[in-house]
Amino acid sequence: MMSSAPLSPPAPWSRRAATDSVTHLRARLDESKPLLMPHVVFNTGNFIDAIGTAGFECVLLDCEHTAASVERIDELCRAARAARIFPIVRPERLDGPIITRYLDCGAQGIMVPRIDSAAQAREFTAIMRYARPDTHQRILTIAMIESGEALDALDEILAVPDIDVFFVARNDLSKSLGYGDTKHHPEIRRITDDTIARIIAAGHIAGAGADLDNLATIAASGTRLILVSTREMFRAGAAQILGALG
Repeated sequence: MMSSAPLSPPAPWSRRAATDSVTHLRARLDESKPLLMPHVVFNTGNFIDAIGTAGFECVLLDCEHTAASVERIDELCRAARAARIFPIVRPERLDGPIITRYLDCGAQGIMVPRIDSAAQAREFTAIMRYARPDTHQRILTIAMIESGEALDALDEILAVPDIDVFFVARNDLSKSLGYGDTKHHPEIRRITDDTIARIIAAGHIAGAGADLDNLATIAASGTRLILVSTREMFRAGAAQILGALG
């Protein structure tokens, strides 16, 4: 039976010379223990420092679902480097000039939303090669699978080379497939599990988001990159502190 016990908190990682590349991240993604990636919604350098102090190894800076500007991403990338964690940026959309600006800010990974076809996956990798012709191999590339169109084209998308992680986004999948904002619907859970299994069976690294109540289940599915909500982390910590008072 699959254990529902929560995963132990991440231990502080070795501050090795690999912090100037994604060598460490790729090595971590090949390990059995998943890599947890906090989703930053409090866009301040102090919060980034707190994430690094807590022992996390990478962080998602979000330009699709937060108000972060290019200038703020530049500040947060510098804060991440100072905290010795890897800044991964989700741009607003698949767009060459936008992605290039975030790379110029110091992003060490790019997580592109709505990769719905093999043509878009190839465009993503072409943007990376053009923006960083000599160093694109040192930047983590993450393609988000979050629509019915992407599911229909999944085999073709997975055949595109030079993408490190294929990330299954339950929230947008649920909306795209007509289930509304119900990522916990049994059918969405089944589709998510099936998509993760297809990604892994094709020899690729799967990513997905997780809540505290299903973190261990997502990890047990073979998912190697797990996005966790910093809002949920804050609420869980606050509940524990408030509960200690009885």
